[in-house]
Amino acid sequence: MSVGAPESVAAELRVGAARFARATARLEECAVFYREIVGLAQLFAFSDHAGYSGFVFGLPGQSAQLELVRLHGAPTPPPADPEHAVVLYLRGGFEALRTRLADHGVGEVVPDNPYWVAAGAFAVLDPEGWMLIVVPPGEGAGAVRIEEFTGDRAEIAWSFRMAEDSEPLLAGYIGRGRVWVARNASGAVVGHIQAAADADGSTWEIVNTAVVHALRGTGVGRAMIDTVVAAATAAGARRLELATATADVGNLRFYQRCGFRMTRVVPDVFTAAAGYSDLVMVDGIRMLDQVWFAREL
Repeated sequence: MSVGAPESVAAELRVGAARFARATARLEECAVFYREIVGLAQLFAFSDHAGYSGFVFGLPGQSAQLELVRLHGAPTPPPADPEHAVVLYLRGGFEALRTRLADHGVGEVVPDNPYWVAAGAFAVLDPEGWMLIVVPPGEGAGAVRIEEFTGDRAEIAWSFRMAEDSEPLLAGYIGRGRVWVARNASGAVVGHIQAAADADGSTWEIVNTAVVHALRGTGVGRAMIDTVVAAATAAGARRLELATATADVGNLRFYQRCGFRMTRVVPDVFTAAAGYSDLVMVDGIRMLDQVWFAREL
């Protein structure tokens, strides 16, 4: 089993930038919407390149881009699916953007997926009916609360799956021990941690933990580990253990920063026989072996 979602999962290719292109019949209107109302930076525009015209915007910089394009004479694109959306995770200016959109007569809509409302986000439609979801800035551990979860764990299985790629293994341990969740200001779950005690209670194992991508590196993971450390100590435990993939360099750094030390390596854990894909790459390294950590309490 794996107790942390990798910081980056990639094969050998090195991606320098990603651009998401979308055909539109209302090119100028949509360009004005994203440039002058939403405030995205226009990287460049082009006109009649082999019949194509378009605008490219940074999301927020040049490494991620939104391209609006129109082929002259092409039929009108089909209507957007309700799940087609551009999602902006803001670091600031959330209420200012909300006000600016309202001042321009852009009304808010409610996304079908309840996650966005629970996360405190708002949504609008651009001139062609594509949804723009705006997520408020997170402020790390200070913006979340950690509490023990006593409900049906199937409701938060999606969080477990961020850290576990083997469905058979997850089914076997999801019911073990105790679970705490991190909730944002709107009450949405943005992370979890699961810990189970051994037979005599002297050693606790952190079995599975993960934080949503938008809040990684903000202190939420450390806050959840501190919560388990406090609970284990209060219960009389003397040792805390966990395991992760040797290929996950980010997790190796993180757990050592949290006071854990490596104790042993178990080869060939993340294999097809255990329910994992035949070839999983983490940070350009094939995920095969498992490393165990321990922290004395």
